[in-house]
Amino acid sequence: MKSIAIEVLCLNFKKHVLLISVLGGFSIGAFTGFVEDWIFSPAASLFALLALIVADHIASLVVAWKRDAVDTRKAISVFWKLLSHVGLLMFANNLAKGSVFLGWMNEGIFVPIVLVNMLSLIKNLSLLGYIKRDFAKWIDKKIDTYKNEDISSPSNSNGSSVS
Repeated sequence: MKSIAIEVLCLNFKKHVLLISVLGGFSIGAFTGFVEDWIFSPAASLFALLALIVADHIASLVVAWKRDAVDTRKAISVFWKLLSHVGLLMFANNLAKGSVFLGWMNEGIFVPIVLVNMLSLIKNLSLLGYIKRDFAKWIDKKIDTYKNEDISSPSNSNGSSVS
């Protein structure tokens, strides 16, 4: 009886790759299903955003380390950034599920978060020398067109300002 149980559970298998891969596949599928149901759908987009945030944080820490300006408070801020972004996306996802008129909410929140973090990563990689500065400036200029631009009150055709 003991030998049958060992055979069924693959315990005599020299490499437990099959057992680990089967159990790992089920747990990854369950975790992805949980994320898509409760936090953000599609889950792959959320995982990509989290990887982007972590990559940006690591790059910013390397920049700070090279400048001898590493601050512990800023080094652990990635936890709060991840938590706040996931909370915001979870809130938007649940609102979008609740109303047909708020179906745009997932993308309306997700895209600006991705753009801000992508620009930050590009800037940090440019400071580290992995991306050419001209290319980074070009991308920044194309995406963030109104940065540091003086926006005064619009004027009418007769030159008077609108209040």
